[in-house]
Amino acid sequence: MDYDKLYFLAKVELLADLTTPELTELAQDFNWEHLSPESIIMRQGHLHSRFYVLAEGRAEALVTKKGSNSLQVNSFVPGDAFGEISLFTAAPAPTTIKCVTDCTLLTLDSEHFARMLLKWPKLYHRFIEKLSHSLHQANLVLWEAKHKEFLRSSLQLNQYEDKFYGIWGSWKTTKETEAELATLGKKDEHLLLTGERGTGRQMLAWYLHKQRFGESAPFIVVDGRYFDQQWGDQVFEGGSEEEHSGYSGSGLLDLVAGGTLLIREINLISPRAQLRLSHAMQAVQHKCLVVGSMESSPEFFIQLIPELVAAFTQSFRIEPLRERKRDIPVIALGVLQKLAQKNNRPTPVLDPEATKILLSHNYRQGNVTELIQVIERAFYLEDNNIISLEHIFFGPTAAKLGRSINLMGWRGIASMFKKGSAVLWLQRISSGAFAAILLLLVIAPKSSWGILVFSLLWGLWWPALAIISPIFGRVWCTVCPFSYVMASIQRKFHLNKPIPDFLKQYDYLFTTFLFLLIFWLEAITGMRSHPGYTVILLLSIQAAAIALGVVFSRHAWCHHLCPLGGFVATASIGAMVEVRSDTAVCLNKCTTHECYKGTAAVTGCPTSQHLPYLDNNLACKLCFHCVQNCPNDAVQINLRIPAREVWHLVRVNQGFVIFITTILAILIPIDYFDPLQYTMPHWGLWFSLVFWLTALVVGSLTRIIVKPFSTPGASRRVKLVFALVPLVLAGHIVYQLHFLPFADYLLVGLGFRNAAGQVQAHYVPAFKVAQVLAITFGLLLTGFTALMVIVRSNKHPHHLDTPTHSPLDTAHSPH
Repeated sequence: MDYDKLYFLAKVELLADLTTPELTELAQDFNWEHLSPESIIMRQGHLHSRFYVLAEGRAEALVTKKGSNSLQVNSFVPGDAFGEISLFTAAPAPTTIKCVTDCTLLTLDSEHFARMLLKWPKLYHRFIEKLSHSLHQANLVLWEAKHKEFLRSSLQLNQYEDKFYGIWGSWKTTKETEAELATLGKKDEHLLLTGERGTGRQMLAWYLHKQRFGESAPFIVVDGRYFDQQWGDQVFEGGSEEEHSGYSGSGLLDLVAGGTLLIREINLISPRAQLRLSHAMQAVQHKCLVVGSMESSPEFFIQLIPELVAAFTQSFRIEPLRERKRDIPVIALGVLQKLAQKNNRPTPVLDPEATKILLSHNYRQGNVTELIQVIERAFYLEDNNIISLEHIFFGPTAAKLGRSINLMGWRGIASMFKKGSAVLWLQRISSGAFAAILLLLVIAPKSSWGILVFSLLWGLWWPALAIISPIFGRVWCTVCPFSYVMASIQRKFHLNKPIPDFLKQYDYLFTTFLFLLIFWLEAITGMRSHPGYTVILLLSIQAAAIALGVVFSRHAWCHHLCPLGGFVATASIGAMVEVRSDTAVCLNKCTTHECYKGTAAVTGCPTSQHLPYLDNNLACKLCFHCVQNCPNDAVQINLRIPAREVWHLVRVNQGFVIFITTILAILIPIDYFDPLQYTMPHWGLWFSLVFWLTALVVGSLTRIIVKPFSTPGASRRVKLVFALVPLVLAGHIVYQLHFLPFADYLLVGLGFRNAAGQVQAHYVPAFKVAQVLAITFGLLLTGFTALMVIVRSNKHPHHLDTPTHSPLDTAHSPH
């Protein structure tokens, strides 16, 4: 048996320096091992303490990476040895070695392996040579596998019709582009494509490739930003730039032989790699097509070395989308048709206002790519085969503003909001209390309970809204009985007609008018002392909410008309509570948009908000439907620094600047005429004239001076008006505190001792103290917020209110 050991050990190259007596002595330390096919000799990542010699059979070495298949990096035949790496390093095995056939092995444990090296140091040289050779071979195998995997993944990208839709634009643009493709396709020269990001450079390169080589040929896309680290030294496999005439065809461009290599942002390649690339392009002039793409601005051109520019004997510039706006409706319709066909749905119709928005936008963010993304998003958001204003979202997703505390991080709170039962019961209780109040005011308005409830309704409700909303946001809308009753009826009977465009465009004017109307009626009719008028007002609001809810989609009354909602929304703009989303999860994981569209159990956002783009509280009702509907747990309920949102405003309904300044201005005639109600002749006529004239003048001046919708995002002037919100709230709190029940009975005393040693006291009504505190806080918060708006605008001058786009660029809506 020892003779058999000696026979097989003599074949091992590592032991070739040992004499026969030395091999005979060593053979005594080896043991036999017999394994069947598929048996694991060594397992990657496990510690092994033996040295192996394969006597009979065949084995292979595999490397396994998490999430991918095993890769064979070596194979073993009789006479091969392995296992020394783990013995030298005392580290887990770098590969898995598996039997391919029946295998017979000679094994040497770690103790005898160490004794072998100590007794015959001359073996070290052999082991070092083998380790070096194995490492080189492994690198070559991995490099080849990398190239194959790269080519395989690149070939899988050949379905570019689905990615780019294959739509050039209008008939004129299509004809010109196809003519240019025909011209370029007849030549073998490399091509330099220029144009802004998203103009369709890659799509043009793909169709040129398809025309010249066909779909099955390699079409490989490389990013210039990573060219140096990935391919800079592999344009040629070896040699230097000067040796390019001896190009062997085994570098990067050999992978593309018979196909096209597209290098995006080619100007970002280093000058050294550009020089090597230019030489390689000349060497493979007729073997493949190299297309370089970059922006056409002069500052990008100077980043290319002359040799590389000379290698591109053809060039073509693609115009930005804003210079060919006639193409926009054609591209939009083509995308919608292909999406409808792919999803087996009718092709949605773009309504006129949505088309106007698409035409007025400048598409500087991404040109055709940006337009396609907007249309794709609108396609999946709409549910009535009509794409309207509320389905169009431009620009980047909402940015995270500073630090905040996500309440959804607490399991108990997250569970409560996801179930929705707590919110539902609050709505039911609120609606029950509302019904009870109405019934009491109708049946027994003069009873002690009726008088008390009526006094609390007017004396506490309005001040409470003005105080709670800036802290907790539109929490009143969460429990609003008008909304709950309307939604309950809507679930049973709903025509679901689209909301008229004029209502969506000018909702801020309707909200402002209705708010002023309620204030005017309150003063003219003496509603605060007439329960019957109050009941009529509340029932009128409820009837209007139900009527619009039954006829139109979602919560049209709450979103576009409700005067109470407008006041609460304005007060909530800088509240401590916000509902936002993890935009990275939304964009990369979400494909069904449940936050907007809803599910079978819970309706979608009642105010048509798409959560990744929600960056202010103005239109968020805090209904928490998005929390219940989101399957990816991307929704966050955050506590944040109050008022911070104001100086970061972007997508806000800028028309609300008129609402803000108007409801602030009307406090002047109200405060002036209220004490004269019983002494001034024709008080109602004079009050009405001054009240409505003040509103009209201030609203008109606001539109002229602030110029809402003159910029895509909220301008500095718009933000400065929103900075007035604390002062507006303070003014209304001061006014409403007049009507606080028992306000004259609660006094605040201030005592001091006079010269005679007597204590003298002065008493002031508590509501007066509260009024002073309210107006002081309002002025301070308004001043601080305005200062932050100015400071931030100076740091970021591109946010200033220079009119650069059409008012339609933001749509007359919160989008």
